[in-house]
Amino acid sequence: MENLLTTYESRVREWVLNLLYAQWRSLGIPFSAAPLLRPREAIDPEALLWCSLEFFPTQPRLCEQVLAWLANNDQSLLRPRIRKFARKEDGPRAFLWKALDPHWDAEPKLPPRPCYGQQTAHDLSEFVSGLANRTQAAKRERHKPGVPEATAATAILRARDAVGADAKHFILVYLFATGGGAKLKSVADWSGQTYQNIAKVAHRWEAAKILTLEHGYARLRNPTIWSTILDIDARGIVLVNWLRLYDACLELLRSLAKAGDKSLPPDGLVVTALFREAQHAVAASVEGQPGVPPETAEDFNQLVSSFR
Repeated sequence: MENLLTTYESRVREWVLNLLYAQWRSLGIPFSAAPLLRPREAIDPEALLWCSLEFFPTQPRLCEQVLAWLANNDQSLLRPRIRKFARKEDGPRAFLWKALDPHWDAEPKLPPRPCYGQQTAHDLSEFVSGLANRTQAAKRERHKPGVPEATAATAILRARDAVGADAKHFILVYLFATGGGAKLKSVADWSGQTYQNIAKVAHRWEAAKILTLEHGYARLRNPTIWSTILDIDARGIVLVNWLRLYDACLELLRSLAKAGDKSLPPDGLVVTALFREAQHAVAASVEGQPGVPPETAEDFNQLVSSFR
């Protein structure tokens, strides 16, 4: 019974890692993983990095390659957004992020829980103590990653290149994915930006005749121009709240590990509830988002359903 639960955990871990490797590959890291099978789902770079941090101590190649990517693409990353993630989570990733972001003014304490796959908080501390040296080595070596794929998957990065890394690019990608128009509140919920910040930028774009704005609903004046600039078909973008999806997967992995330590039955009420909660959380990551239902969420549900 315990081996079966371990198998479940292993399959979920493999699924998550395959997704991480595939998304990083789409952003230019030369992983040998299979190409991204869902090229229409726009990758969220900060959510991708935030989830990847959990596996840094146990996946050395992931850690090394992502550090190299950061050394070459720091301008493409919104560090304040990751700091916001870290402030909300008093866990190992916040402690680890401090080593990668020395200018962050917070001082997260060593958490009692290490990263997934580690045994003790001491293991986490030992890993983080050497992370600064690895970061400096990555900057010195400057192994330049490949070019990001020219698909809808990299829409967010390309929008940042086109209009900058502030809230404008979130508004652009979201409106573009909906075919031109959406509520600003929906943009804020998806991006994690405050409504006030999204609204302020939207009003500037209204004054610049880039969009129209009425009762909190924004619409691009000419989506075709942006299609040409971004080299993306608006109908090809599918949005996912990747932060919610990845956090749901990590929570499931941690919970399955605890259930295995306690030798809980894999078909018992507790484990069944864990799977159900994860499915609900993944469903919440795609509810209300524009585009067809994301295939990644469907894949996850099929994976979990196969355990029952």
